[in-house]
Amino acid sequence: MESVYEFVSGPMVWIAFTIFIVGSIARIVMFYNLSRQKDAIIYKKFKSDWALKSILHFLLPLNITARTNPVVTAMGFVYHISFLAIAILLSAHVVLWEQAWGVSWWSLPDAVADWLTVIFLLAALFFILRRAFVPRVRILTTGVDWLVMTLAVLPFITGFIAYHQWLDYELMLILHIASANILLMAIPVTKLSHMYMFFVSRAVTGSDFGKRAVGAW
Repeated sequence: MESVYEFVSGPMVWIAFTIFIVGSIARIVMFYNLSRQKDAIIYKKFKSDWALKSILHFLLPLNITARTNPVVTAMGFVYHISFLAIAILLSAHVVLWEQAWGVSWWSLPDAVADWLTVIFLLAALFFILRRAFVPRVRILTTGVDWLVMTLAVLPFITGFIAYHQWLDYELMLILHIASANILLMAIPVTKLSHMYMFFVSRAVTGSDFGKRAVGAW
């Protein structure tokens, strides 16, 4: 068990970050090259102000989708904000960054992070039930979508169990680290890449809508 822990917390972490960084750069470059070949007109008189406006309208949110689907939008923000907060600001994660790179930043109190994990899991449950029972969503849901959701949720479930030491702590810690590494590696090659491709696609869409004078959203 100790050798497995050393692997998932050592070499596997480096492999995961390498795949994530190289894969993400490759994904963006491929998108750019393909768009230059298939729709080069996008880059003629690119409207950066409309691109930024489109991104902001989705981040704030001020877009039509948010107004017509307020509950789904709210749950989406809860899901993503809690996900990022725990991933970046969890004290244990900050300590690992400090040990590896000598850099540190403010972290969440453990009690707050614990509650945020519960909130994240409840938001995830909302989207799981929505995919399972809302017909218009269920019909568009594939096995890959379920896999992506599983990959996103597993690090939180295993981390939560490990933190509370409900089961075998060492096993849960190994599963937590391994699932987080797998999640990181999956980002460039799955729909999880929307974490950065969102900004690219919204910028392109916003610029195009600006040219057509139909609004940024």
